[in-house]
Amino acid sequence: MLENIALIKEVHEHMPTKKAQEEAKEQLKKIELESISLNRLNQCDTYEVFCVSLIRALMTKEMNVIIVSPFHLIDNLRDIETVVATIQKLEVKKNILILDTVSNEIHYKGSSCNIVK
Repeated sequence: MLENIALIKEVHEHMPTKKAQEEAKEQLKKIELESISLNRLNQCDTYEVFCVSLIRALMTKEMNVIIVSPFHLIDNLRDIETVVATIQKLEVKKNILILDTVSNEIHYKGSSCNIVK
């Protein structure tokens, strides 16, 4: 997982592998997933894979990150608050847009992430 995240900085910014992996490890540590650093994809649950994908997206130079249908990425996520809390822990300085279908509107009612029509 660590290599997967660090690869963005290594390829796009020509950052040395060791430094890129240190940055990736710091991000995993912020969300208390440092323990999956050396895991392979098949050793992680869907939430951990989502977090690695999120960190990887945040490591790019892009200022906008779009998360599409988070419930399809994470098998047993019951509410969007888990995703929002993870983003807050990562101390993101980017624009993050979470898109989901209107079919889940009732699920979001009253949460901090409402569906806007």
